[in-house]
Amino acid sequence: MMRRHATQSTPARVIIEHDPELDAYNAAFDALELDWHWNHAVLRDLAGIGSEKDRISAYLRAHRPHLLKVYDADALAAQILEVKTRILEGARARSN
Repeated sequence: MMRRHATQSTPARVIIEHDPELDAYNAAFDALELDWHWNHAVLRDLAGIGSEKDRISAYLRAHRPHLLKVYDADALAAQILEVKTRILEGARARSN
């Protein structure tokens, strides 16, 4: 997420905030060679859907339906979630 920050003595500057969850999703997509990139808007759009697996499956059905000719949505969602979780846990372990 980007936001502007300014004070009276300094001009506005862009501050990039990293979201570990979002970064882990995008790293999982890269690891699985999926040409996706999620941003905060995508996460907000999916937020009302129950589980993470259901959110990923819903995204697949809405935005990547061509993949459903080759992959089962729930199986691919489970694989993405598994890789994303492993990446996020690794990042947390390195920061401790």
